Amino acid sequence: MQALTLLNVNPTLPPEITEKLLHESSAKSLEELYTDIGIGRRMAALVARHVLDLIEDHPCSAALLQSNSEHQPNSKPDPVIIYGSEGISVLLSSCCLPIPGDEIIGQLKRDQGLVVHSCDCVIGKRQHQREPDRWIDVTWGVDLNRRFDCKIIVLTSNERGALARVAAEISDSDANITNVEMDGCQPNLLSQICFTVQVEDRKHLARLMRNVRHISGVSKIIRGHN
Repeated sequence: MQALTLLNVNPTLPPEITEKLLHESSAKSLEELYTDIGIGRRMAALVARHVLDLIEDHPCSAALLQSNSEHQPNSKPDPVIIYGSEGISVLLSSCCLPIPGDEIIGQLKRDQGLVVHSCDCVIGKRQHQREPDRWIDVTWGVDLNRRFDCKIIVLTSNERGALARVAAEISDSDANITNVEMDGCQPNLLSQICFTVQVEDRKHLARLMRNVRHISGVSKIIRGHN
């Protein structure tokens, strides 16, 4: 497995490591595990990281690493690279909707998938305190070539055409709108409009928010979180 080689782990695993890997993966065989990786149900880098953890807990861990390995037991592996196109094995958390440019951290799921949170996510921080051993370093890849969901909340004067003006500016800022929710629509009061938009990265989002902020009637715009 190439992912094991990148971690300088000998792909030929001893029976006791294989047995424990299958048990903790709820897989019936290595073939099933490889199939899951091939169809995107599991992420190769995460399975390899799990194998490395099992090896480091093994009494003969040094012997199980490749002889030319630069990795030493208990040293910190490189961050897992996230592209946002890994399929069901990687989930961008709905509580914070991280986008490229955000600092991120990964939460390992029981099925060896990964949930990606922004580092300042309140819910993520709370879960990290409960299970610190289930978190790993992750980082964004480059040339992602896709859009990411993000929420923005706009406070605007409650007048005819306000929603249309904001929506038009979002479109002119080269962002897609996938959902709109309105609240507080009462005479002479501000309206709160929550947009779910698709952007390329944090810089794209900042440009969009700057453009919307300049619209007549808009009093405030912030990035939204659940």
